[in-house]
Amino acid sequence: MNSPVMSALTFSIAILCVVGISSMESALSPIYGRSGGDRVTLVVDVDHTLTKLLPCAARWHEAEHGTKINVEEIASSTWTSVWGDGDADTKTHKFYESKQFETELEAVAGALEVLKPLRKHFSLLAITDRPRFVEKQTREWLDRHFSGVFDKLVFVDEDKPEHLVARKKELYDELKVKIAVGSDTAALTEAAEHVGHVIVVGSVPWSKAATESRSGLVQVSEWSAVKETFDQLIKELQLKPLEKVFPGPRLARYTDDLVTVSTRKPAVFYANIINSKFTVQKQETVRLQASEAAITTAVQAAEILRTQNNAITTKISTRYALNRPKDRGGYRVPKLELVLQRVARKA
Repeated sequence: MNSPVMSALTFSIAILCVVGISSMESALSPIYGRSGGDRVTLVVDVDHTLTKLLPCAARWHEAEHGTKINVEEIASSTWTSVWGDGDADTKTHKFYESKQFETELEAVAGALEVLKPLRKHFSLLAITDRPRFVEKQTREWLDRHFSGVFDKLVFVDEDKPEHLVARKKELYDELKVKIAVGSDTAALTEAAEHVGHVIVVGSVPWSKAATESRSGLVQVSEWSAVKETFDQLIKELQLKPLEKVFPGPRLARYTDDLVTVSTRKPAVFYANIINSKFTVQKQETVRLQASEAAITTAVQAAEILRTQNNAITTKISTRYALNRPKDRGGYRVPKLELVLQRVARKA
């Protein structure tokens, strides 16, 4: 047995002692595969690219506070820039909990018509930097406006703006994204630095068009103009359509969700996310995934949930995988996945 496998086995045994798994067979089972089979992965930003978030926020602010917001004058992506002076966190929380956000948030015209036919060639993922407390509303909105389009909704799980782009870059690598679509030119091109094809649809007030061209970058004014770009990419990548295409899952009913751990957040942050998924979304199981140094944080989060008597770890999977493509200096790193089962409350 080669040394990487021995290391993974040794690591699994060590983890078993911490989280209390009784079955070695369960511990060494393979990592779950991502939905989408062998299709090329295409990721689309939720806000501004699929949703008209800023106009909705402006309408809510005028109705709630009597002050108009000129969307075109918003200077950055932070909510402080949207609301102006005052307690931005409180306003943002109230907006996300408002009826306007729940029922009046509109979809960007043309997105559904372009994206839905692409399922025969691509695995479509939606990505968002929204906080987890609006996960339920976000999933339900996507089910209403983009029913069957996406295989999965991915949360960036990063609340510090200065770390947001770096975290998205990590996720693009982990998800093996080949095409990234968004509307914030600067943020998208930086996060998708290693993604082969980047498509900017529309724009946001604070972001100007890219002044420096990069290979694989396309900018269009609206969704109706991007269909030709996808047709060209399908030919360029020599993609074969699936003979039978199934719609994506109901995202609001997706219970075996994945939470990816990074070293930027403490274990209690991830424990709180998982507790929310158990209590708010009524999920029975959650997968917790980590690699390299973040493995320690994942195990600590599982231990917090165990001591709270909120979850038990029912399965552990370990493997080695490239942290990035070999041509960009990638190397094999350990990866861990824990399956956490909610503890039923006694009546």
